Amino acid sequence: MTSKTGALLSAAIAAQASDRPERTALSCGEHKLTYRQLNRSVDTLATRLRALGVAAEQVVVIDLPVGFDTVIAMAAVSRVGAAFTLLEPDLPDARRQLIIDDCRPAALLTEAGPTPGPRPGPPLDERLVRRTSPAAYVGYTSGSTGVPKGAVIEWAALENHVRRTIDRYGLTSADTRLLFSSIAFDLALEQICTTLAVGAELAFRDEAFVYGGAEDFLHHCRRLGVTVLSLPTGVFNRFGAELAGSAAHLAPDLRLVMAGGEAPTRAAVASWAQVAPGGTRVVNGYGPTETAVVVCYRDLLPGDPIAIGAPIDGVRFRLAPLDTEGNASELVVQGVAVGRGYLGRASSAAAFCVLDGEWSHRTGDVATARPDGGYDLHGRFDAQVKVHGGFRVELGEIVARLLALDFVLDAVVVPFDGAGSRLLAAFVRLDGGLAPPQDPEAALVRHLASVLPDYMVPSQVTVLDAFPLTSRGKVDRAALTDRAQHRPDGAAEEDADPADVTAQLRLAWRQVLGSPPQDGATSFFAAGGNSVRAIELISRIRTRLDVRLRAAELYRTPGFDALARLLADRRDGIPTAHHTTGTTLVPMRPAGDDRLWVFLPPLSGAVTRYASLSRLLPADDTVWAMETPPELSGKGMAALADGLAEVLLAHDVDRFGTICVSGFSLGGVFGYEVARRLYDRCGDKVRALLLDPPDPGAHRVRVQDAFDIFVRVGWSIPVPAEQFTDERGGFDLAAVTAAAKDAGTLARDAGRQEIEDAWTVYESNARVLDGFELSPPGGLPVRILQGDTGGEIDYARRGPTAVDAGGDLPWTGGRALGQWRDILPDDAVDRLPVDHFALLESPNDELVRDWLDVRARE
Repeated sequence: MTSKTGALLSAAIAAQASDRPERTALSCGEHKLTYRQLNRSVDTLATRLRALGVAAEQVVVIDLPVGFDTVIAMAAVSRVGAAFTLLEPDLPDARRQLIIDDCRPAALLTEAGPTPGPRPGPPLDERLVRRTSPAAYVGYTSGSTGVPKGAVIEWAALENHVRRTIDRYGLTSADTRLLFSSIAFDLALEQICTTLAVGAELAFRDEAFVYGGAEDFLHHCRRLGVTVLSLPTGVFNRFGAELAGSAAHLAPDLRLVMAGGEAPTRAAVASWAQVAPGGTRVVNGYGPTETAVVVCYRDLLPGDPIAIGAPIDGVRFRLAPLDTEGNASELVVQGVAVGRGYLGRASSAAAFCVLDGEWSHRTGDVATARPDGGYDLHGRFDAQVKVHGGFRVELGEIVARLLALDFVLDAVVVPFDGAGSRLLAAFVRLDGGLAPPQDPEAALVRHLASVLPDYMVPSQVTVLDAFPLTSRGKVDRAALTDRAQHRPDGAAEEDADPADVTAQLRLAWRQVLGSPPQDGATSFFAAGGNSVRAIELISRIRTRLDVRLRAAELYRTPGFDALARLLADRRDGIPTAHHTTGTTLVPMRPAGDDRLWVFLPPLSGAVTRYASLSRLLPADDTVWAMETPPELSGKGMAALADGLAEVLLAHDVDRFGTICVSGFSLGGVFGYEVARRLYDRCGDKVRALLLDPPDPGAHRVRVQDAFDIFVRVGWSIPVPAEQFTDERGGFDLAAVTAAAKDAGTLARDAGRQEIEDAWTVYESNARVLDGFELSPPGGLPVRILQGDTGGEIDYARRGPTAVDAGGDLPWTGGRALGQWRDILPDDAVDRLPVDHFALLESPNDELVRDWLDVRARE
């Protein structure tokens, strides 16, 4: 490593490729890259950058999804001696363009490869004076004028940080670190550079790494073998609160955790210190964007006062008085860590200056020295705040974005304390003649989300007729902060029925995102949600509804209406995962005796496909569903249908005025056979209304296909089923059990038996059509709704393909296929042009509901 050439990162990778070429450098689940492979990839990309003329003191903007290519890009830019700027993958286009216009890169690195910059600027050392070494990177932070500020950090500063951090943590090649921080947050550089410098393994979050709280998070850390962890303080504090009082050692290999960005809480420190049996070292890190990552560390023990440490070697702190009386002092950083200044702002940036003959950075943090050599921080004296665990924000930039809208007359943004970190609240006065008539708060949130990174979008937006004023006539920010802190939701919260799932979810949604969903299809993540806000929403749902939601479920079901239905089903005890409950008859919704719906399961044997239909059908209808016990299905279709019909008769099914038997996919065949038997006993009150059933003569499910559906659909495991199949064709159900826990669809404390029982149902159902032939209905009214596969199921096809329900009937006439054609006329078949697997997904389920209701009344 050498700061003279700026080759710290690339030289470290080259050295490791020479010393330990086959050691894993980067990992993401099963995908791994050795140091030899990493070094070759860096060489290849560096060659392409040189061909574009990229050289020292030029900027390369890295605009890539977070992954191996991000690290390769950083190292390749390092290898040619240039400086990189990292962009968040989901950064709004407007802000992305502001950064590109400001740094004027020589090249852009995107998924399409390296391309010349649109308007390359002069070398960085012609724009800002070189202090010690070539430029390493340009880190952007919020700017009060609405334009982000880019601080230029040199390689000597980054190398000093890396060396001191390695020594402080005691990092070795035996460690595994998790890349967790936002890629544009400089704490990510600490995780990447220190790991590769010692030849350790850098683990990325794979598809299975979804979490709804501390227990899930630490499970994944344990799964990946993480030994050293750096977290934004907001996440550190929030998880620390969840871990309080836990007697379990949830991460036995985790020897050190660092909190960086803002002050951790004492309670969180105490919790994290106990996650490993021998104790976990807790470190508090501090460093502004204008310096190289972290400039001081302090070990914290349970009960210690929360303070920052003495500066690392090569760095000095001084306290500069803020007033003539010396009542308060600003923390000033000096030494090798200090950046050159802000691009385009060298003459006007008071944050960088010469003090006592040394180039210095004025942090804006009010501080006092401690007798033990550390420092206490007392907030800021300027308009900047730290939010979401460490992102520094100029409130004026958010205000400027709000005032750019013609219907906003005035705006104030204040910070307030959230769950584990500081959040933002915006208060606005609007021109009633120009403002959107419907939900202006939501319009403001959408606007801010389109131009600002998500950590700058306020968690609350409130329209006021007038701002509260102090006795001197100034805006009373303290009153606004108090209002934000207590999250008033007005009459909506007072009137909301605690048992109304939709109303309670709407309130929780508004508290987390600042405005309610625009409509039922609004996605939590499209409306400004992220991984941190997902944790907060899950926490609020648990508080309001006493319902436990896993993060994996929120990621799979982010739409408001669909999420509300899932929560309602969970609260009412209706199964919400695509596997069996072990109960043959599942009452999904009790109601009157006029009409009963009985739904038979598809291949999975589970009734969960019908959860939404059970709520969409008329409120006066009773809804039951049935599972297929393997002790019946294993004996063939006749034994299964006879047994299920007897269960229904034992529950007095004949007391209902109308009995509608239905089922999706293979459940349609089950439903037809059960309905025939009920018709023999209950007569004309029975109807068979079948949802895209296959042709029994052509549809023979191979056990391997059933296992694929079992893994991917039944347990939502995001890896190919082949990974759980051995050389002899057997299935590794122990590995499936572990993967289902990672996917969040199996409880952590569940055993292998639940998986084995569920697979027994799949396997039995996969064989039930062997040798089976349909019999004529014998007077039973039968209707079939086909999907767009025309009854021929292609398991490789996926939806959803929503249909415009305009007009009276969105379905058209279909055609009976295979064995169905032998027993039914074509006019018994309707067709809805929706993918088979999407028929029961929202919003298509509403069309299916309409079809069922219409055909049941015939």
